[in-house]
Amino acid sequence: MDLSALTLFAATEFVLSLTPGPAVLLVMSLSMRSGFHAGFMATLGILATNAVFFTLSALGVGALIIASATLFTIVKWMGAAYLIYLGIGMIWPLLRVSGRPEGASSSTAFQSLTSLQHTKTATETRAFWKGFALQASNPKNIAFFVAILPQFIDPTGNVPVQLVILGFVSVLIELPILVFYAAAFTLSARIMKDRVIAWIEGIGGGILVMLGVALARTSRDA
Repeated sequence: MDLSALTLFAATEFVLSLTPGPAVLLVMSLSMRSGFHAGFMATLGILATNAVFFTLSALGVGALIIASATLFTIVKWMGAAYLIYLGIGMIWPLLRVSGRPEGASSSTAFQSLTSLQHTKTATETRAFWKGFALQASNPKNIAFFVAILPQFIDPTGNVPVQLVILGFVSVLIELPILVFYAAAFTLSARIMKDRVIAWIEGIGGGILVMLGVALARTSRDA
């Protein structure tokens, strides 16, 4: 692997990580609702899934999923259902908050959204697996590792070593970006009114629902 290929991969990873997508929306939601640590654990779950995808790409399993109509369809529908489920979960608090009188106590209105703070460890564990499941539920992520990742690998070189290097670079780029989103939305939640937070989360949930519907309508050739 030459330096130019590595640089191009890093640039591609940076743009993809910076662009708001399902992973960013999940980190945003959990950070506002349950604090920075929940967003950080979701980030670790997302990166753990990426590590699995790097391994699947090396083993050729990802290509098998893309090539098989049955496997692709199963992953696609599971992913679409999970995105829609998460989206509805993000929209639901907006309906609850919007139904309260304007003069209602903000701490009371948002307290229902942050009640899991009393069980911090359980919250962070769930956040990790939400991040893991979200990243794993989209077959387009697998397609990236099958179709795009090989473009940066020299087949005449040591492929496993190259994958380790690319995986390390991916973490170095994506981790700080997602941590930044977690920190930014955690701080934002401290100065925003609860109704505003609920609207932001609700809009993010609506986007996830639309992404889930769009995913359900895709084909292997899309």
